[in-house]
Amino acid sequence: MLLRIFRINDPYRLLGIFITLVLISLAFFLDPAALTLSELKSIVLGELLNDGKHLYSEVFTSTPPLASWFYGWIELVFGRSITARHSLAFLLIFFQGAYFAILLINNKAQNESTYMPALIFGVLCFFSFDMLSLSAELLASTFLLFALNNLFKEVEFRIQRDSIILNMGVFLGIASLLVLSYVVFLLGTLIILGIFTRLTIRKTLLLFFGFLLPHALLMVTYFMKGDFTFLANNFYRGHEWFSENLMSLSSMIYLSAIPIIYFIFSIVMVNRDARLTKYQSQLLQIMFLWLVIAMVEIVVAGRMSPQRVITYAPPLAYFTSHFLLLIRRKWIGETMLWIFIGGIVLISYLSRYEKLKVVDYTRLFYQKPSHGDQVKNKRVLILGNHWGLYDANRMATGFMEWKLAQGIFSDPDYFENIVLIDQLFQQDPPEVIVDQGNLMSKVIERIPRLRKEYRQQGELYFRVK
Repeated sequence: MLLRIFRINDPYRLLGIFITLVLISLAFFLDPAALTLSELKSIVLGELLNDGKHLYSEVFTSTPPLASWFYGWIELVFGRSITARHSLAFLLIFFQGAYFAILLINNKAQNESTYMPALIFGVLCFFSFDMLSLSAELLASTFLLFALNNLFKEVEFRIQRDSIILNMGVFLGIASLLVLSYVVFLLGTLIILGIFTRLTIRKTLLLFFGFLLPHALLMVTYFMKGDFTFLANNFYRGHEWFSENLMSLSSMIYLSAIPIIYFIFSIVMVNRDARLTKYQSQLLQIMFLWLVIAMVEIVVAGRMSPQRVITYAPPLAYFTSHFLLLIRRKWIGETMLWIFIGGIVLISYLSRYEKLKVVDYTRLFYQKPSHGDQVKNKRVLILGNHWGLYDANRMATGFMEWKLAQGIFSDPDYFENIVLIDQLFQQDPPEVIVDQGNLMSKVIERIPRLRKEYRQQGELYFRVK
């Protein structure tokens, strides 16, 4: 029934896909999971920016600029509402699925013009509850789809214009200002162009120019404000590569078992039964390479978690829909589609409610704060990586990421560090400071006025009113 309905080339089928995705995700909205660490960080960052602080010069974070400002806009509109964020993420997922299906139809990537890839794309994006997080990866993957559309047009020899290459570079550049590690897709795109098109030096330079243009505008803006050093140290140099994964590989494999199995089936089926034109065969190879590039990005960047693999959705949706459409017996195809949807949803919900012990979500969440009973509704500064207190409090000053702020507090003999601490403390004095490493004692020696303003109780410093 589903296969017969959604394989028809009718834009109104998107409404049916929307309703199907709503039903699949309904329990995630009715019984949402606890706030994840990445969601808490995005909320805190948005609050800091909306307090009037300048990114990188007054807010110490390696979060890319477009992602940071996006979090600021979301916090300004929705506050700390998780339901609003998840609703917006859902709409973004639906838009991406619809756009990807239309992309395949317009480029005649498959023998049938169908909205089946939109359905598969949407279902794939609910293989884990945290895919509903309004993350930078989700937003950046939208621009990767725009770049992929231009890549398809460039491969088709009938359409070759400089604007296509330039736009492709710009979209990739914007994506990297949302997730810096997506620079890997620039190199991957260059390899694909070299394999499937007549890539010249001029086009290569045009691609790099388009990619660097958003970065150049960012650098010029910060240079004009005199904050270029902060931009370089916090964003470009502060980004960590090959970071520790948030979920183990085994957990990810168990969680994505159904998509992996169907991908293997689709590779076998497409190689055996698909009758594709030369152009369609090229697009098929491009989608496979796109998946390889996405896998390389995860390896290079680290921090593997379900929401980070959103870039896998387009190629997996492409191959899976190919596989289902190639099945000649309709009842078999219908059964395989129901197994695909039911299997993904079942594993997703079993994992969400901790019924599958092989899937460990522990590191996606922050730990319960040790001083939660003492500190509530305060402006807090934590000298460390303990984020739990920010659930019921707001961050003071702008020392958000400890890896960037640690050197400032650990070396108070450096004059510029003391000046910076003093400046940010005057602008936004914390009501409570959590200092488990006993770093504030040396800072207070260099800034005597703080001795009068704060009273120490163990590892906590309370501001004297």
